[in-house]
Amino acid sequence: MTHRVAMLAFPDAQVLDVIGPLEVFSRTARWLADTWGRAEPAYSVEVVAAQAGPVRMSSGLELTASRSFRDLDACDTLLVAGGIGWAGAAQDAGLLAWLRGMAGQVERLGSICTGALILGAAGLLEGRAATTHWAYCDRLAALAPGCDIAPDAIFVESGGVFTSAGVTTGMDLALEMVERDWGKATAVAVAQELVIYRKRPGGQGQFSRFLEAERREDVFGRLQLWVLDHLDEDLPLERLAAVAGMSPRHFSRRFRAEMGATPAAWVGKVRLEEARRRLESGAGSLKDVARGCGFQDEQNLRRAFRRRLGVAPSDYRERFGG
Repeated sequence: MTHRVAMLAFPDAQVLDVIGPLEVFSRTARWLADTWGRAEPAYSVEVVAAQAGPVRMSSGLELTASRSFRDLDACDTLLVAGGIGWAGAAQDAGLLAWLRGMAGQVERLGSICTGALILGAAGLLEGRAATTHWAYCDRLAALAPGCDIAPDAIFVESGGVFTSAGVTTGMDLALEMVERDWGKATAVAVAQELVIYRKRPGGQGQFSRFLEAERREDVFGRLQLWVLDHLDEDLPLERLAAVAGMSPRHFSRRFRAEMGATPAAWVGKVRLEEARRRLESGAGSLKDVARGCGFQDEQNLRRAFRRRLGVAPSDYRERFGG
């Protein structure tokens, strides 16, 4: 059956919060139809608002709501957009009451960016984990004091309620839903068509697996994910080759051909990127970051940062730390 997705918009919503996730679902429906000949659309999408008709976004563009949210009696996934107009929506008693009523009926309830604050105002995040745009985490904490806020997460699912971080993370959230519905291969294919990361590699300390590791189904994709989980350990060529099930010589040749770098250079790059993520999020001392990422000590961490980034780790944390 077609999975019905509705997006709640409001005056001064962020236009990307609205159209980004909906495009993911629409593109998935087209991809499934083109690839597998699926006759019935996998997803249908629509925008609802206080009333049917044009809704002015914060950019000045207008989107057309197909109907009032009051006339939407059923859907499968209900998403709430964010944007600078969130405060007005969060004070609309009728809208909040409608959200509370829909929460018990839909299969999935979610928000993009500051849409989480609207869910919080409706009392739908109490006792749940959630995230929002990093600059609004304190406001979410005030609106939903019983919410466990994850400021570094790209998206969070808790008790069937999904929340995502700033703006474009709504597309990450939609891809996660597509993966749950149709599997990883479909989500990766749609991400490739949209030319976006399936799992983005950064942003406000929000980090996940590389798209390459997600996309690859071969031994090197599995090896990359294994390395990312064992960065605090010694990773010589012989150990990597053993994990891949190859002789060191054959592994080294294959790895360079497939990955465009030597195993040592690639591992060094991954160690540095993970160290950057930890410094951005403010997690741990420099000593802890160095050991956790496999640099052994702070001196090796400093050398790597100065060689590759031209800045000391402490300066990097000061500039980009959360």
